[in-house]
Amino acid sequence: MTRPPRDKNRRPADEEFLKQLLGRQKRLIVDRASQFGATGLPSAEQLAETVAFAPQDGSIWLCGQRVMLMQGSAFGAIRRELIDALGFDKARGQLTRIGWQAGARDAAQVSEQWPEGDHASLYSAGPRLHMLEGMVNVEVVRFEIDSGIGHFYSEFLWHNSLEDDEHIAAYGLGGEPACWMEIGYASGYASSLLGRLVVFREEECRSMGHKACRIVGKPAEQWDDIDVDLAYLDPGDFLSRSTYASGIETTVAELEEPVDGKPLVGISAAFVAASQLLHRVAPTQATVLLTGESGVGKELFARTLYQASSRQQMPLVALNCATLPENLVEAELFGVERGAFTGAERSRPGRFERADGGTLFLDEIATLSFSAQSKILRALQEGEIERVGGTAPIRVDVRVIAATNLDLRREVEAGRFREDLFYRLNVFPIHLPPLRERREDIPLLMSYFLRHFSLRHGRRLAGFSTRLVNALLTYRFPGNIRELQNLIERGVIAAGDGEVIDMVHLAEAGAPLMATAIGLTPEGRLSAAQRRDETADQGQAAAASTEQGAGAGTLQEPLLESLQAFVSGRQRVLNMSLEDIELRLVRLALERSGGNITAAAQMLGMSRAQVSYRLKGS
Repeated sequence: MTRPPRDKNRRPADEEFLKQLLGRQKRLIVDRASQFGATGLPSAEQLAETVAFAPQDGSIWLCGQRVMLMQGSAFGAIRRELIDALGFDKARGQLTRIGWQAGARDAAQVSEQWPEGDHASLYSAGPRLHMLEGMVNVEVVRFEIDSGIGHFYSEFLWHNSLEDDEHIAAYGLGGEPACWMEIGYASGYASSLLGRLVVFREEECRSMGHKACRIVGKPAEQWDDIDVDLAYLDPGDFLSRSTYASGIETTVAELEEPVDGKPLVGISAAFVAASQLLHRVAPTQATVLLTGESGVGKELFARTLYQASSRQQMPLVALNCATLPENLVEAELFGVERGAFTGAERSRPGRFERADGGTLFLDEIATLSFSAQSKILRALQEGEIERVGGTAPIRVDVRVIAATNLDLRREVEAGRFREDLFYRLNVFPIHLPPLRERREDIPLLMSYFLRHFSLRHGRRLAGFSTRLVNALLTYRFPGNIRELQNLIERGVIAAGDGEVIDMVHLAEAGAPLMATAIGLTPEGRLSAAQRRDETADQGQAAAASTEQGAGAGTLQEPLLESLQAFVSGRQRVLNMSLEDIELRLVRLALERSGGNITAAAQMLGMSRAQVSYRLKGS
């Protein structure tokens, strides 16, 4: 292979870069391996099983990472744009670094997913994943690794390289190798897995007229003129952004951990956006409104915001407004004077007074009565409150963080929430995304909850099965992070020490999760699609049976028949009020729950106070 001449403007090998790489010794220990075996953990079949499709969300997952399908011609067009804009040399460096990132990330995921994997197979998973990703067909020529003496040598033949195909189509044959991204991938994967800087070079390449690409990998110090290879990595700039250098532990929110030790965990775009807003508003005194579905972590965000604020040394007082009976809300918020009502034998401060100088977190604020809303508005506007039964105003300095799982604008339009209070609370709104919109965080959250609950319950588990990871990546999660947390805790308890947590350990959640997972077989075909269709057919049959069995029951009532006709388009006018529909659903839920208001509220996705309010209005 012809090596490019040394460019005087290129940086020499960065000693600190090498020092950090060589110092991060990983635990991959192989006595001697001369070839990739057909068996071992992970096998090619197990790697294929890590592919999961979620077409309803527009997502594809590989080893817990989101990936995309792209036409080879589109990749070639991007590559040509880079070369035209940057020139061959700089474009080569850019693509090499992109390949390194991809290889390092795959190595991190493989190491985490198969912690007890066969060591030679863990290394061979890199070429196999590159084949699965459609980049190249890899043939092993020679593979030697002996950690005892620090020996490593790897030689492959690359056939059918996508990068070569696109390069030759655009520029024809030449005198330089062209598999830049693939060389970066191989170097990044091996270096990340082995904990030492391994560099691959193309000794032969199809773009130079050879029948196949022959690549050789050795430790960096065993190559002559290694500065040329490192120049394409640009270590001085690249190290700080390198997945390999930063490791696989990721915490995006640059905020202090809450006092209870629960960190904000996530890497998805939606989570990062919410975390950045939180980071921006935390040092201020602004009122913050957290919105999002139940279970997305509003209380954790509120505590993190408090911990990062200038009021962190003062009290944080929290109140779930939906848990209080209507007649106690104002007393709990604003306090009580002695003798204000029967049983008030002494004066006591409310939540506002107890939070003076600090932060008050009001969860489920939309469930408060108009009277309580009015007094909260006054407290925010005037900075003073009055206790129940009191006449003297009490000055308070409180920062309010409010949270709700309802759309307050719609609540205002429906007349259930004060418009002036809404605007007072909506100074700095932060919407927390549901888990189905931040699926990239699911593997990270799974690992965090596994460590957390294994420590709490004194268990030692081997990790998660591939099919469970695929199922959770494609599950809809109506209960969001709270549901995922409960599932993982259930799995930690149900699985035996040393076992892998699998579908069976999630008990009642097992069946619906299995039905959602669509994967890839080793033959390259979609799996689970037939099982999913069969499950859907069974569900439709069960629903039809229920309707037939109900006869003249609640499902056949005129009110619901009219609603179905309107939704289907058979009826142009809805001949009933929304209040009637709402009340009928509440009563139906009460019938099914045997009169249990809390259970009925859970069926409807409402709070207990909201259900009670609608029953009183009837």
